[in-house]
Amino acid sequence: MSSSEEEVQRLLDMGEALHADVAALHPADVELDGEIRVELHGRYRRTSPYVDDEGTVHLWRFSEAEGGYRAMYAHELVHAIAYDSLVAPTLAESGSDAGFYLEGWAEYVALLVDPDKTGFPLFGSDEDVVVGHWLQQGGPTLADYRARHEALNMRCQGQAYILRASWFRYVDEELGREVVWDLATAREGLDPDSVERVLGAPLAQVDADWAAWAAARYEEHPDADAQAEAYRAKMGWYEPCLE
Repeated sequence: MSSSEEEVQRLLDMGEALHADVAALHPADVELDGEIRVELHGRYRRTSPYVDDEGTVHLWRFSEAEGGYRAMYAHELVHAIAYDSLVAPTLAESGSDAGFYLEGWAEYVALLVDPDKTGFPLFGSDEDVVVGHWLQQGGPTLADYRARHEALNMRCQGQAYILRASWFRYVDEELGREVVWDLATAREGLDPDSVERVLGAPLAQVDADWAAWAAARYEEHPDADAQAEAYRAKMGWYEPCLE
């Protein structure tokens, strides 16, 4: 089904609002694109939304319950808004080290600017509950997601996207926005040694502190287990990575 003029106008209005909010969360020294091309491809089938090498956002329409085109809109705008000045150079210079940080930053910002979205990765559920649930279930660690980004990113997407975003939230709230910006812009590089210099601590220690922080937030919800069960009911399509 093609997009109506009304739907396109809604997306334009939403995009302008999201663009302003996403821009405000970037440091002043990052050059941002004032205009972003967005291509709409109709109903979602197999291809996930993405940003191509020209910085164009490609979106598919998910179900109404997931927000339609809105489902992944904010996330992809984060990639696109600084594609030429940040994303492409970071990928070229940092290679396989970049994926965890680029994707974690994009999803964290998406959650900040569009907290009411009902699509992936939370499907309307509470972030603390979802993160705590996946930590209880086990599966790949953050170290695994860093080291094996290409292999795990899509296969373990239900876990990877929200766990990375939660880690960025922890760093932002506990270590400070400047630390987050240093990571998001790869100012010192994204190899493990450079990241640890930015964090001021070993990655293993920061990851452990994040896990304890996230577990405590989960426990603050008296009905967390029931909420987690309801969340998993919405994720019937997803085969968790519990290796």
